[in-house]
Amino acid sequence: MFAVIKTGGKQYKVAVNDVIKIEKLAGEAGDTLTFDNVLMHGANGSATVGTPMVSGAVVTGEILEQFRDKKVIAFKKRRRKHSSMTKKGHRQYLTAVRIKGIPGDEDGSKSNAAQKEARDAAAKAKADEEAESAAASTATEAPAAAAPADEAPAAPAKNIDDYTRPNNFLDAPVEDGDDLTKLPGLGVASQKQLNDMGIYYYRQFDEFSAADWDYVEAYIETQLEGRVKVDRPSIMVQIKKLLEE
Repeated sequence: MFAVIKTGGKQYKVAVNDVIKIEKLAGEAGDTLTFDNVLMHGANGSATVGTPMVSGAVVTGEILEQFRDKKVIAFKKRRRKHSSMTKKGHRQYLTAVRIKGIPGDEDGSKSNAAQKEARDAAAKAKADEEAESAAASTATEAPAAAAPADEAPAAPAKNIDDYTRPNNFLDAPVEDGDDLTKLPGLGVASQKQLNDMGIYYYRQFDEFSAADWDYVEAYIETQLEGRVKVDRPSIMVQIKKLLEE
């Protein structure tokens, strides 16, 4: 999947996980950016071309750093009676952005899910290491005390029955549902999975409470094994734009 976006007066062809250097945008490292000036997007020989922009399409990214480019020297010399020379340097302010989601992306959603699993695994490994270190320290300081367990009990797995199904889920298929592939990180396969859950319209996302989101995420984790990636902040930013059209 790819998309062509416009920012800072320039055009960039991007895919998920690409890192681009663009004219400075406001924000700090870790902040999420949205690019709604999407000229085209597509994959596998097919593309959607805007006139000039693709309506409702948005690309999301994460700021990696704010920095200044290498210095560029501008030197001028006039060889005349009143000759003169000028030399000026300039360092452009830039923003490094990692692309997180593009319209209709399927591979991106899988790669994002894989990245989340890797981060979770690293966090769990670090927590296990700290727990073992603490247990060893306790055993050394108080040898008479009971030996600590080798491993802390694993957190209980999520059970979908512990969550309440949102009231605005639909129980029957509809034919006039919204195009959910316009949402960041969602593709055709992801749209079908959401339809099977009972989500067909943008307004349903807009009506979700925190508990409704918890149900959606628990359903994806337990029933779909994490095959669908839904990022609350990115999706809600795009939902607001789509509902305003």
